[in-house]
Amino acid sequence: MNLKDTFRATSTTSEMGLWLIAFTIFLLKGALCQQWSLWTPQSIVAVGGSCLMVPCRFQIPAEFDATLNNCTPHGLWKKHSEWGNIVFHSAQTDAKNIIKGMMLGNLLNKNCTTIFNSFSSGYDDTYIFRLECAETHHLKYNFLPGVNINHTDTPPRPQLISMGNIMEGEWARLSCSAPAPCPTLPPSLTWTSRLGGSVESRLQEGIDGLMTMTSTLTFTASLRHHGLMVKCAACYTLQPGGTTKTTQGNLTLNVLYAPKNTVALSNPTGPVPEGRSVTLTCQSDANPPVESYSWYKDISGKETWKANGQTLVLLVSKADSGLYLCEAHNQNGSQRSKAMPLEFESDQSFKMAPYIICGVMVLLYVLTVTVDVYKYKSLSRRLKQIELSLSGKADNTYTNLRIASTSSDYDELQMTRAVPGKSNSHENPNGIGRGSERAAP
Repeated sequence: MNLKDTFRATSTTSEMGLWLIAFTIFLLKGALCQQWSLWTPQSIVAVGGSCLMVPCRFQIPAEFDATLNNCTPHGLWKKHSEWGNIVFHSAQTDAKNIIKGMMLGNLLNKNCTTIFNSFSSGYDDTYIFRLECAETHHLKYNFLPGVNINHTDTPPRPQLISMGNIMEGEWARLSCSAPAPCPTLPPSLTWTSRLGGSVESRLQEGIDGLMTMTSTLTFTASLRHHGLMVKCAACYTLQPGGTTKTTQGNLTLNVLYAPKNTVALSNPTGPVPEGRSVTLTCQSDANPPVESYSWYKDISGKETWKANGQTLVLLVSKADSGLYLCEAHNQNGSQRSKAMPLEFESDQSFKMAPYIICGVMVLLYVLTVTVDVYKYKSLSRRLKQIELSLSGKADNTYTNLRIASTSSDYDELQMTRAVPGKSNSHENPNGIGRGSERAAP
């Protein structure tokens, strides 16, 4: 099977697709206008070193249809303008053509699709298609305007899109597409992701006739996929058995999900005194973000609507005590939080009474101990002073007694030892008397 047959085999189904619709419109327009016209993309980008297909269809006035059907038509491509050099002629061999290639379309069916074997930077220009009938000069025409053809050494990045919204828990599809300017050597597409699922690839023809390689990844979306970057690589083979060029495209997943991790919070926390305000806040994670919040109070096991809004401010009274919960809503669903208790504190001073009494008792105990210690120390000082005082008086009395006693005894001893017979003019009269008594017989 040659190159032409290969292309026809791969594009038979495609020619019955969107291009058929576009060409039908083109034919109707040409038939109604009865004019020379050409249908081809305005511009095409070729990958350097690879082949290039140029989709092409034409229309001629009805009076020339018989001439076309009874001749051998040839297709030519001129560079730059209708007076430019002929770079390709369908009746010539590759050796004679400046740009080597092949006329894929059937000119009798007004299909001038052409494939060029290679395209490089030196050939970037505008190309004009010319139709010629070999047997007559009555059918020769340059179709204007032409097609702009440029080349790139770096293949374009594949385009990644989500085919519809990606909903948590549902099947989702991602599409990776890359241009296939050379349909006989289309790029191969490879996914890099942690999504699992299945992959399907096919070569498709666009409404402009250009070919595109498309790969579809189908998977079950989950919350863990949200924000995940998915990559798709396109590998181009320049020539059979030749080198390759690879480019890569990225897509960050946006998974839609109903509210998650909904929780009700209170500020301040704990029991709230009567008359004090308390703020209840509802928090939730959702994509898209939460659209509305609702508050409910659990009364005897029955949840009763209280208010709307992310926050609920209460001036606390005994009737406000109980269980509160909130509900978050977005377009994908809703979720309620767990019940949160709001405790009412009726008399703060009553609850503080035990602490106050305990504090007073501790203070009285400390004061009592302090007074007792002070009294003890004061009494000890007084007793010590009395003891010291008594000790000093006893010593003085003893000393006086000793002095008095010693002096008397000493005087008495002095008088007793006087010489007999001698009188002393200084003697005590009592002593003289006693001496006279002793001298008497």
